Amino acid sequence: MQMMSIKDVGQQCLRAFATISVALLFSCGGGESSEQVPTSPIVFETAIVNLGEMVPDATQTLSVKVKNVSSLPQSIENVISDCSCATPTWTDEPIAPGATAEIEITVESGSKQGITFSKRVTVIVKDAPPVSLGIEGSVQTFVTYGPDSIDAPSDAVTEPSKTEIVLDSADSTLFTINAVLPAVNLVQQQTPALRQIVSIDWDKWRASGRPMKIEILTSHPKAPTLPVIVRRFIEKK
Repeated sequence: MQMMSIKDVGQQCLRAFATISVALLFSCGGGESSEQVPTSPIVFETAIVNLGEMVPDATQTLSVKVKNVSSLPQSIENVISDCSCATPTWTDEPIAPGATAEIEITVESGSKQGITFSKRVTVIVKDAPPVSLGIEGSVQTFVTYGPDSIDAPSDAVTEPSKTEIVLDSADSTLFTINAVLPAVNLVQQQTPALRQIVSIDWDKWRASGRPMKIEILTSHPKAPTLPVIVRRFIEKK
């Protein structure tokens, strides 16, 4: 009897492994699942809605249509938004096969300027996969400002360095400072201009209870309230 070398044994093992693999592949239908992925009986007419540019602190209501593409009446059990800034309303009436229904969605832009947003609203139908709608848009910038966070000085500093917040018009609209809340600012000019400067009076800040946030209100018709975070000084023991 002829003895096989280690190399011959290894080659036979590889051939046997390949044969078994091919057999398993064909026994499983060529590696493809025979099960079909279920689809929702309700579909949106469009997958994504773009709201374009929105003004800060504004709302916009849009109406989108959903269609029943099944052969049976379908009822919407729930419509869920991924954030509280998008509020949907919908009908409880069954949607006939081939018919459409409207869903109204009210979107809040929020107060943060110069951002893009992406939200998602999902329709839930009984005993069927959910279907989602994407909502995109951006929030315009009307007044830029900085810094948006400042450090409060130590109480041991009798004459702290000047802290200023610079505001600039982003759309060439002249504006003034209407108020600083709480009133922790030095007196500033009331002449409309493209740039305004708010100087912080730290004695007024301490007298106001050392607030952690200051809000600046301008006369710009489209600019939101501008928040400034104050980081309190922590005395080392």
